[in-house]
Amino acid sequence: MAYSGDESFVKCAEEGKRFDECASLLICASEGSTSLDFVQSSFPYNFIVVGDSNQENEKRRSNGTCNVIADDRSFLLDRVTPGNETTNNGDANVVIVGDKFFTKEPLAIVTRNNDREFSDIINWVLHALFYGEEQGLTKKPSLCQNYTNLTSHSASDLNFMNAVYCVGNYGKLFVE
Repeated sequence: MAYSGDESFVKCAEEGKRFDECASLLICASEGSTSLDFVQSSFPYNFIVVGDSNQENEKRRSNGTCNVIADDRSFLLDRVTPGNETTNNGDANVVIVGDKFFTKEPLAIVTRNNDREFSDIINWVLHALFYGEEQGLTKKPSLCQNYTNLTSHSASDLNFMNAVYCVGNYGKLFVE
């Protein structure tokens, strides 16, 4: 989970400040989310605006009902486009996504236990994505190979770096 919205209020939320310049902080979070659970454990109820959906929270931030959204960082990066926005009163409002992470949603790759070769392939693809991130490798379509016409059925014939060349490294998967 991370915060997104007006830069000064994102900083307030990230630092847990509720006084002085942060007294008007209002954080939107979705009902039933782990983001809401975290925000409720960190801020008094009068700093929290509970919404039914992520889209509702975006509208509330745009219309000034709240000035920060608490949500999964990948959602915020995907849906909240940094740049100039205009609020209802005509003021320019620069929207940012904060740098601090507060919770991590439990995500995992799961494969069937009766297909060891497929599980190994998935594991090697994941390791290739990690390696690509460590080495600063990015998506490179000229090196991306199409395996639809592969005649061999052996995992050893696969180039696992193809995952990096076709879609990017692990870190880029959640940003783009």
